[in-house]
Amino acid sequence: MAKTTETWFSELDPAQFEIAESLRARIERAGPGLTCKLAWGFPCWSGTERIFSIAAYKDRCNLQIFYGAELAPSFPDRVEGTGKALRHVKIHSVDQIDAQLDQIIEAAIRLDATDPRPVR
Repeated sequence: MAKTTETWFSELDPAQFEIAESLRARIERAGPGLTCKLAWGFPCWSGTERIFSIAAYKDRCNLQIFYGAELAPSFPDRVEGTGKALRHVKIHSVDQIDAQLDQIIEAAIRLDATDPRPVR
């Protein structure tokens, strides 16, 4: 298991790395003040509370959104899952990292700034 976020990224296969690195760039561009550290074995970005993590799977990466349940109604075709708070966006290729995903990222960062919720 990776011990740092850099190790986590470096251990990904090339397809996963391309997606995960693109997601990381978008998150860090939208939230330059966010911190990133490993939690539950995945890189997690926090502001006031945890906002995002990236999970790598064989055929995709998921952008996990800790405020996802609140964002799902605004982005029903992108934000998936059934958790009380945590939801995800499945990314199968870098082509799916688009302006709408930027909107989702920015909305989650705004929620953390205006109505932070602890992760349980």
